[in-house]
Amino acid sequence: MSRLPHIVWDMGGIMYEYFTEPMLDIGAERGWPIDSVPLGPTGRVYDPDYDRLLDGSLDEPDYLPIIQARLAEHGIAFDPPVDLKDVHLERKVTWDAVARLHDAGHRQAVLTNDATRWLGESWWETWGFRQFFDAVIDVKTVGVRKPKPEPYLAAIEALAVDASDCLFVDDLPVNCAGAEAVGMESHLFRIVDPEGSIEALLERVELG
Repeated sequence: MSRLPHIVWDMGGIMYEYFTEPMLDIGAERGWPIDSVPLGPTGRVYDPDYDRLLDGSLDEPDYLPIIQARLAEHGIAFDPPVDLKDVHLERKVTWDAVARLHDAGHRQAVLTNDATRWLGESWWETWGFRQFFDAVIDVKTVGVRKPKPEPYLAAIEALAVDASDCLFVDDLPVNCAGAEAVGMESHLFRIVDPEGSIEALLERVELG
């Protein structure tokens, strides 16, 4: 890997809080049974379906309805893409790192599976953070999702670089493995430790 590797970022959970994170605060305010309902990686009880998401045996679009169904069992109607629309979910520690990497000369790209669901159609055309990135790849424009090779190859092609000079950042091990399969290096972002994950990333590129 080059001294100034190109950083290819996933979005959900990394640049933005994972959708179950703000749901804990909302649930506490509204009296949800959050001590007994599994709510993702930062919930108060173990979530076996999130483990299935991590190893790739459950696909991301199938996980959201599971969370909604759990709440519905308690009479709670909650649609995260709609009900969290006006909640500020930007993860500051990540955006500080994105800015540092940009200022240090690293080229950066976004490679996302699900941003259209959360940010709307053609979100990249008006996205307020576009200036930090040399390429933005939404798999909706590719036709297949990570961890299949095509999305990673699309990012590599958009940057016009070698795969071996790319460091891919994602919160799902299965997606990190997909990046490694096409020749990238990967960095696993742990949603339960965002500060530590970013610190380790910056150390890898000698900005720590």
